[in-house]
Amino acid sequence: MGKVLTVVISYFNQSAVLRRHIETWQSYSDEIKNKISFILVDDCSEISATEALRSIDISSLDLELYRVLDDLYCNIAGVRNLGAQQCKTEWMLILDMDTFVTKELMHGILELAEKNESHTAYKFNRVVPEDPIHIKNQVIHPAVCLLKTADYWRIGGCEEDLVGNYGYTDPCFFFRARGIVDVKVQENMYLTFDTAGESELIRDKSLNKKKYLKYKKRGGWSNKFLNFSWGKVHVIN
Repeated sequence: MGKVLTVVISYFNQSAVLRRHIETWQSYSDEIKNKISFILVDDCSEISATEALRSIDISSLDLELYRVLDDLYCNIAGVRNLGAQQCKTEWMLILDMDTFVTKELMHGILELAEKNESHTAYKFNRVVPEDPIHIKNQVIHPAVCLLKTADYWRIGGCEEDLVGNYGYTDPCFFFRARGIVDVKVQENMYLTFDTAGESELIRDKSLNKKKYLKYKKRGGWSNKFLNFSWGKVHVIN
């Protein structure tokens, strides 16, 4: 059997957390790894993903690394669009750096993809093992989802007009998804949340909230993607 899905994940200066992700993926069984590709997009980090992965053997993983070359603030929409553009599998898993997918969870995610339900996006719950009263424990992750790559583009991808300010990329995406995909929340499938994985950003959502509300009311979503320079990178171990 060929590849079933691609994990698309963004990276921004979280070198230790990235290495943890690699270790987690390497712990998967060969049966699981044979079904998964990985696309890692480095959002113009000071500590590049290439540097973070230097001296780490990633040969057991089908991993491609891309780097954004323009230093745009909060380019999460562009990063996801780049990952989706490079995705060659029918299914893609949008993953954030602050969430880990255990091998048990990945087995369940593959089962969902192999059911091959048309026009369905799956969202997942979170658990914070070291802090059960954490604000994000037992709370559905706003971004992480499993969906068909074709459906990602039928939705319209992520809104790159939000790039430059923080917030509303996920509400915008799922608002546009209405009527295009059926969102199924998996209450009993848990991502492992790690606070160390959160990027250090100014989390002022006010400007993007205004843009989101304007587009939500009037339409006029942007249809230009990858409004920045980028390149494929080879990791030298």
